[in-house]
Amino acid sequence: MGLRADDAHALRLRNLWRASCPTACPACDAGVDPATARDDDPRCPRCEQPLLPVRVAGVWLRAAAGVVDAVVLLATAGLLNFLLLRWLDLAPLLGDARGLDAMLSMLDVDPAAVLRRCAPALAMAALYFGLFWSLTGRTLGHRMLRLRVIDAYGQPPSPWRAAVRVVGHGLGLLLGAMGWLWVAFDREKRGLHDHLARTYVVRES
Repeated sequence: MGLRADDAHALRLRNLWRASCPTACPACDAGVDPATARDDDPRCPRCEQPLLPVRVAGVWLRAAAGVVDAVVLLATAGLLNFLLLRWLDLAPLLGDARGLDAMLSMLDVDPAAVLRRCAPALAMAALYFGLFWSLTGRTLGHRMLRLRVIDAYGQPPSPWRAAVRVVGHGLGLLLGAMGWLWVAFDREKRGLHDHLARTYVVRES
């Protein structure tokens, strides 16, 4: 795929191009021949916008990075959330139900009550993703899998774009995770959150 280029990043990221990946110009959405990446000065054939060739990350790499981040958050935000709930000494959501009764009782649990109890962990998770994306473009999971979140200019997303991306992740989950699964079908491997924030997840060399 091609992104808007600047001189500082074009040379560094040119080797990330994967010629078989279909793409479009991020400025005018015109189709771009992947062979354009091999030009000395890649440009959109319609608007002449300079392009920055990169190699996008597929759904499995992104899922693996997500698993790493989930483990990190479970061991930090999840633990802190659990300790906070113990300190507040709230009544159990399922009461004294056990076994099959507990499983059936879960159908009657108020989703708002669950959300309130998970709110501290969700807030910490949003802060984790937002800060890492806006500061370096990489969470710990991205760093391990050699991935990076960038905007259309090859830079880490701005704080407001990172915030939009966090909200987009939540919307994607509310849509039955289809906002996330769309990565597997999108020609640029972008999910709902990427389209809303105008970001891309690329592989590093």
